[in-house]
Amino acid sequence: MKVKSFKGGFDNNFCYLIWCEDTMQAAIIDPSIEPLDIFKFIEQSNIVLSKILITHTHYDHICCLSDFLPKYPDTKIYAYAKTRQSFNNNFLGINHNDTISVGASVLNVLYTPGHYDDCLCYWNMKDKMLFTGDTVFVGRAGRTINQYSNISNLYKSIYNIILKLPGDTVIYPGHDYGDKPQITITDNIKSSSFFSSKSEEEFITVMNRFEKNRR
Repeated sequence: MKVKSFKGGFDNNFCYLIWCEDTMQAAIIDPSIEPLDIFKFIEQSNIVLSKILITHTHYDHICCLSDFLPKYPDTKIYAYAKTRQSFNNNFLGINHNDTISVGASVLNVLYTPGHYDDCLCYWNMKDKMLFTGDTVFVGRAGRTINQYSNISNLYKSIYNIILKLPGDTVIYPGHDYGDKPQITITDNIKSSSFFSSKSEEEFITVMNRFEKNRR
């Protein structure tokens, strides 16, 4: 599976275009930025966009969805099955351990609530890619300061799901907040106390310290 990132939006958001080299079938992960450059790349590369995958429904991650749909009206929209967000008739609700095909490539759906209660990650096991939205960034975890956030759920999502994946899996986060755009799970653990806590209580302490010192 191939991936190309586009950055912009409200706060250095990443929008990812992924596609299968064999079939040229493609999906967008989070329509979060003004898409003219994405449209141009799709057309120049003879890519066929058929799916839009939502990591969670905070506005900054879906703000440009309405720009994609008129141009690609048959595109299917995938998000957590119990999201409160309303989509059009192209919506397909998904749950933990579901699979999504992008041509010959396969993504495993991981339900990872905490930052928000409809958070999903998309894992391509074969090519060792994990699209984490706002659950995990390079160097830190997502925040839990808004309605429907839950720090205990975030801890479980990170430590019981994401950190159990192979260490050489590359994290593709929803924002460019770190010192590099992507990082492996192993390197994220080595470089950040957010991912090396020995207990939920220690993780909460790390999170609280981050919020206290945040500028």
